[in-house]
Amino acid sequence: MLSKKITFCAVDKNFVDVWPHPKPASKFIPDEYKKLPRFANGNMHVPTLKTCIPFLDSLTAGYIIPFDQDYLVDPVENDFSITPANRQVDDFGVHNQVQLPKNWQKVAGENAGKFINKWLIKTPPGYSCLFIKPMNRVETRFDIIAGIVDTDDYINTINFPFILNKRDEQFLIKKGEPMVQVIPFKRDSWKSWSGFYLEKMHSKVVKLLHSEWVDRYKKLIWKKKVFK
Repeated sequence: MLSKKITFCAVDKNFVDVWPHPKPASKFIPDEYKKLPRFANGNMHVPTLKTCIPFLDSLTAGYIIPFDQDYLVDPVENDFSITPANRQVDDFGVHNQVQLPKNWQKVAGENAGKFINKWLIKTPPGYSCLFIKPMNRVETRFDIIAGIVDTDDYINTINFPFILNKRDEQFLIKKGEPMVQVIPFKRDSWKSWSGFYLEKMHSKVVKLLHSEWVDRYKKLIWKKKVFK
């Protein structure tokens, strides 16, 4: 199978060796996952998340765009300020409160922030990108607002609005931390159906899974996904 190519191009060639580059999400696996044993207390009857392939597939899907520099976030009254390490005010943005549903505001009158992305993104014809908060990673300080962009034609900066969660004290976002997960996908048309039809197929899968003790899904069902 021929690999599809996604291109990340720095918006400023003078910083191409300064900003951390986007990389496959598999390069950003959290330490807590790496340290987690496959079985709790060595008991094979109690598997942990380390044995869950759907969890790992989500964790490693697509690519991660990391933060380009340090950012100091300081909650103030019903709003917050952001100071990038280079002190350039155009390295962050704001969405006014009137642009958002009121129930998204953690405090009344709060604006949403916007992280400025330093990479143009190009995908092959017919392919778009889903931009989401990095999956299966604990991030309680802020929530990235998800979006889909048709990156085969939209060769422009794509920025990432966020809602601030941590309001009790200022905090530092460090250069190189995961900012957003990018998952390219082919734009296909789908049609749904629901009813009672898959009983035989379901029974077949259940019998198959019962034939193995550990790593059943990985050995019998799973297909490898490749993001280089």
